[in-house]
Amino acid sequence: MLFAESVAQGRMVVAAGGQALGNVETLSIDSETWKIDSIQVKLTSEASEQFGVYWNYFHAGRIYVPTRLVHSVSDTVLLSVTVDELREVLSQDSASAPI
Repeated sequence: MLFAESVAQGRMVVAAGGQALGNVETLSIDSETWKIDSIQVKLTSEASEQFGVYWNYFHAGRIYVPTRLVHSVSDTVLLSVTVDELREVLSQDSASAPI
């Protein structure tokens, strides 16, 4: 079972190329292992366009980034992949996810 926690809410998420993607909204935590499985990122309008995620002023686009792609966490969350690599990983993960 997964549940969400907002302990790191608001931290900026930056791709390896230096592009700001958005802010951390929640952490998905596996209740059996107590490991953080992924982070939910509330995307900026520019990042939403790159990921093909719907965005407007009343509804921000969101993606789930697996923690295996996080390089470091401080005031910002730095990813170990570029935006293009992240898009590829997310498309592969969604294709292999159970229905």
